[in-house]
Amino acid sequence: MRVTLKEVAVKADLSVSTACRALNGHPAISQKTAERVKKIAGELRYNRVRDHRRITAVNAALAGCNIAIASLAHDQSLVSMPVIANAFRGAEEALLAAGANSQRINMPDLSQAPRDLNLDCIHGFILVGAMVNEFAAAAETEVVNRLRKFPSVWVIGQPPGAWGDAVVSDDFALGAGAAEQLFAKGHRRLAFLNPMPENLLFLRREDGFCAAARRLGAEVHFFCQSPARGWRLPLQPPTSNFAAVESLVDRMLATEPCPTGVFAAADSIAALAYCAFGMRGIRVGKDISLIAGNNTPELLAVPYPHLATFDIHARKIGALAVRQLALHIAEMSSGTHIAHHLVVQPTFVPGESICNLNTR
Repeated sequence: MRVTLKEVAVKADLSVSTACRALNGHPAISQKTAERVKKIAGELRYNRVRDHRRITAVNAALAGCNIAIASLAHDQSLVSMPVIANAFRGAEEALLAAGANSQRINMPDLSQAPRDLNLDCIHGFILVGAMVNEFAAAAETEVVNRLRKFPSVWVIGQPPGAWGDAVVSDDFALGAGAAEQLFAKGHRRLAFLNPMPENLLFLRREDGFCAAARRLGAEVHFFCQSPARGWRLPLQPPTSNFAAVESLVDRMLATEPCPTGVFAAADSIAALAYCAFGMRGIRVGKDISLIAGNNTPELLAVPYPHLATFDIHARKIGALAVRQLALHIAEMSSGTHIAHHLVVQPTFVPGESICNLNTR
């Protein structure tokens, strides 16, 4: 009797789609899981030839389709930030390779559809949305309710009230990795710096940082406060309020004893912290250590020493989102789609912004 992919998935205790990705080298599947699934498939004598035709069909599901790459509840200045721009670029490249047509859309006001968005011609969406709790209420509009009917994949993060699939970074692991890197260099008094505590991605990084620091036995201080006017929708980048970062830096420097290792919620915040420290005669990498996340060289070409950060692989996330959208569309046509949430692991990028207290 012919062994089916479903039998392989059941024995591996995975969904059929996850088992399929594991057998086909999908980059979102860990090497350990892929090896386990391939071993099970070999034991069951599963024949992949027949199912390979299905995978080819899935990859071809986007050919000729019109896909909108849309940002929701974001100010245009935030859409231009390197993380989102790189995710969109990765999606555009993958769509081009799949033979699909792509169109970038910015919808800062969720109650109004952009003039250049013709939903009658759209087959699916790659989405990024404001990662704040206010997004759910703001998305209760007639326009957004129409978007919910389309196959959709969110990139970077999936905001509250979102629909469809998602390909995101493991922000908890990023925060934990930041604490581990600082601790390994001898830092026992740590600080988390964030002028956007409403941002749910940054909150997950804070949770990971706190959990790892306490597990290791380090002392943690939190300097997280929004500017007086708050952060309203459409959301703007943290670089739009240097004064907020300055205030948090001053509070940190006034702490006794002062933290020696600082985790900034994102590279954009770290860039502002560089300026704030420099204006106060504090040398990053000498007098204080700084680490962040996102790996955005476009923002960090000038600050020296080079920032230690984590690459969330934004471009890869965009490309994976396109593959997931193709699978979504193919599965919807057969009535078998189940929403998926893919998580991409961040990678540490060393820099000279962390001083080694173990050698002092």
